[in-house]
Amino acid sequence: MLIVNDAHRLRAGVYSLNELCPYCGAAFADYPLIMSDDAAQTVYHVACALELTTDLLVDLYTFFRPPVPYSRLFTLSAPAPALHAEEGSDAIDTSCTGPINRAHTSTLHSEGGGDAINGS
Repeated sequence: MLIVNDAHRLRAGVYSLNELCPYCGAAFADYPLIMSDDAAQTVYHVACALELTTDLLVDLYTFFRPPVPYSRLFTLSAPAPALHAEEGSDAIDTSCTGPINRAHTSTLHSEGGGDAINGS
């Protein structure tokens, strides 16, 4: 949340501009300020919030793409889709034989309803 006046500052839980920034240790002294969305809802100078964000992005990039001579610890990948024999990966699996499907099928056949999809 961007804090640009005394009402925002008070709502964010900062009671004085003399309070210290947890990142740089300097007093807030002037607006604008930034309140993070973490559980503690910490308030920072705008420049400190940008520096912290940059540090986090660099750390994440370095973690997922380590520099040479280091190798990746792991690779994130999506699981391969299950292929059905009849129609490929987008086919609907109609081989359900659970108690609900069996009861529904036996009701249709006993009432002479047949297969509603194929018209039989």
